[in-house]
Amino acid sequence: MFGKISLIGIATLAALATTANAEKYEWGNVRFDGGGFVSAVMFHPKAENLLYARTDVGGIYRFDFQNKTWIPLMDFISENDKGLYGTEAFALDPNDPKRIYVLAGTGYFSKGRTAVLRSEDFGATWDTSYVEMLAHGNGMGRQTGEKLAVDPNKGNIIFCGSRTKGLYKSTDYGKTWTSAYKVALSTATESSLNGVNGISFVMFDESQGKNADGSTKTIYIGISETKDNLQVSHDGGATWEAIKGVPTGLMPHRAKIVDGDMYVTFADGPGPYNIASGGFYKYNIAGGTWTDLTPSDSVEHEGSTTKSYEKDKSSYGGVAIDPKDKNHIVISTLGKYTGRHVTKDEKENYGDRIYATTDGGKTWNHGQHYNDIPNIDANGTDWIPGNAIHWAGSLEINPFNNKQAWVTSGNGIFMTEDVSAKVPLWKFMSKGIEETVPLDIVSIPGGPLVTAIGDYDGAVYTDIKQSAQRHKPTIGTTESMGYAPLTGSLVRTGVITVYGKYDSQNFNVMYRSDDMGKTWDSVKTTLKGPKGLVVLSADGKIMLHRPDQGATVYRSDDNGASWTAVETGTQTNYSRIVADPVDPKTFYVMGGMGSLYRSTDGGKTFAEAEARLQNEQAGEYYNGGGLIRTVPKREGHLWVPMDQAQVWQPKGFTEYGLAYTEDGGKSWNRCEGASTAIAVGIGKAKEGADYETIFIWGAAKSGDPIGIYRSTDKCKTFERVNDDMHQFGGPGNGNFVQGDMNTFGVVYMSTVGRGTIVGAPEGTEFVEVTPTGLNTAKISLGKVTLTQQNRTLQVNVPSESKLEVIALNGKTLLTADVNGNRSVSLKKLPTGKYIAKVVGTNGKLLLKKSIAIK
Repeated sequence: MFGKISLIGIATLAALATTANAEKYEWGNVRFDGGGFVSAVMFHPKAENLLYARTDVGGIYRFDFQNKTWIPLMDFISENDKGLYGTEAFALDPNDPKRIYVLAGTGYFSKGRTAVLRSEDFGATWDTSYVEMLAHGNGMGRQTGEKLAVDPNKGNIIFCGSRTKGLYKSTDYGKTWTSAYKVALSTATESSLNGVNGISFVMFDESQGKNADGSTKTIYIGISETKDNLQVSHDGGATWEAIKGVPTGLMPHRAKIVDGDMYVTFADGPGPYNIASGGFYKYNIAGGTWTDLTPSDSVEHEGSTTKSYEKDKSSYGGVAIDPKDKNHIVISTLGKYTGRHVTKDEKENYGDRIYATTDGGKTWNHGQHYNDIPNIDANGTDWIPGNAIHWAGSLEINPFNNKQAWVTSGNGIFMTEDVSAKVPLWKFMSKGIEETVPLDIVSIPGGPLVTAIGDYDGAVYTDIKQSAQRHKPTIGTTESMGYAPLTGSLVRTGVITVYGKYDSQNFNVMYRSDDMGKTWDSVKTTLKGPKGLVVLSADGKIMLHRPDQGATVYRSDDNGASWTAVETGTQTNYSRIVADPVDPKTFYVMGGMGSLYRSTDGGKTFAEAEARLQNEQAGEYYNGGGLIRTVPKREGHLWVPMDQAQVWQPKGFTEYGLAYTEDGGKSWNRCEGASTAIAVGIGKAKEGADYETIFIWGAAKSGDPIGIYRSTDKCKTFERVNDDMHQFGGPGNGNFVQGDMNTFGVVYMSTVGRGTIVGAPEGTEFVEVTPTGLNTAKISLGKVTLTQQNRTLQVNVPSESKLEVIALNGKTLLTADVNGNRSVSLKKLPTGKYIAKVVGTNGKLLLKKSIAIK
């Protein structure tokens, strides 16, 4: 047995080194907690406090038991390999706790490129082997498993099941792979991999002896088919045979072997949804017999006052068996909504049932009776109340604490400290896991940060390190956020589903906030289609809406009471429209072939601007249409990344660079400091700079690595602020980078499923902004701080104050008015020691500190 593993956690905001002349940046997330499907959890069987989780679009994580948070382990993934964030399986070496293996790939990214990642240091660093077997971490059956397994007798031997090409074997710790057994074959590729799961799990049984080379003789595989779907090899994978008596019409999902018995969960499809029935069975390996252990539950029959007990023939996913007591078993239904999950303030909310038994399956308890509340603990996450444990495809009992159990869900991870209690209390344990798909973001100058995300709407943040409630009412996926900079108004649109007894109905809705997202009012409107792009004029009086998957733009100047179709110009069908931040009558949209279309009549008509952006004579063919940026309080200023949507290029992007206009498209300027710009964002100006900070996802010079770059001199020069260990798969679905308008140097980026990324210069104290009403905001910096960087003092104060620098003889040599976050130069002072004081307007001393100038 191994002792307790003490791991030094990678901080949520991990410091990194950058290129010359750039400050060190820290990286983390705008905190949401969970927000996506966690496909599986896995404890190391012999090393205490070693728990991993894998997700369908956000990579894998390791749990920090000391700080009760999850540590992301795949932030090094490049944009070219973003599909590897879809993790299909993982495996731990039972005899070497440092080793972990991951099968990763997403069919619809990078043409389905698949890899096996391997680490020898708990996931701190990785080696990658690209493989021919195709994975699809976001496909059906992604919660089954595990497809990867390490031989418990010879750690260099690993087997891996694929979706389409059968079973593969490695004898060199996962570096190289060869076909071992052609079974469950398919011609599916890329997106068509979604419905084909192939081999669902691989499992060694070391109790049945070793081969001559010391490897394990007996291996089992489960297959997502309804015939010959549980097979065994007794010669280390050389030959295979189907096990008899497997329940008919069902597919095996997960299995455990204990003392000569195999315990298997079944469903009538790969899941995690579109399944209806299944069961839980025990297979006696020596006798070849099957026993139905499916839980029985009370059933009320219509028209009868009595209850009967019947098998709960739901689909089943997760199974966990106490390593200290094989009669203590926990299983979960999958894709069913018959279990009641409520926090203390809720009444109705349903998800999967979690059954526990202490007598080997003779009797079961699901701990979810109507009067037993609460059985869900939000555990500090503001948005989780009202959301149930669902798609519960994976369960684990802590091998060193058999009362503690963990279960995965479509929205994160839950844990109970007593799984066998009459009513287990399941805590939401997803802090550190950030698996949302960001689609839009607004940093309001003097106001909060507002996000729009897939599936979970988004939130308003006054402190990005704290969990925030979702926008209310919730509307599922918020694809864009309309923002009026002159008023602070916001608009979002989406779909609300109303469930009836026998069916459900979808309603297209729009909500408006005139207090910077604090409250949302329903817009009384009949929309022309669902979701999509929504834009507000600078004063918030005009709305433009392009419904999802449509090309037509609709305009309203009566707060949605009526809509008229608008022609925005040729080749702008799916381009992002933006509003001028100063002139309420002006909107812009980039078309293909480098043409900007501009409206100066409040969005009624659009006309092509004077100057074209591309240069055909130089072989330059702009193919944008993505997000272009305006600049707060600067009329006619637009920034256009020239290298969007160029996936057919050899590199995946062109090198046309970054362009901007200061006159609404009458003339264009090219940025000499950027060779490639795939996305662009605007942030607060550096102290002393005369223009806002420009961020790009791109490169400064040809040949530079693609990453996040920053310019503080109006794009004359760019410096990289991230590094190769913090690439996050690039800007993904939302395809944005955007600066913070209240704190210098802070940048946000979208991802394919790693949440909203945030980077900041090391030591940054974020300006905390709390909206108090229409057009107003209270800015608070919290405590007064004073930090020195060479010959500069960085002062943070909550209100108007004065900085004094005093010589040791008592003479005041420098005074400066300070309010908020300000840098004060010390260049004119001679070398020596001084006293720095911050004094309030009432004369009260707020801070006193010794400093030295070299």
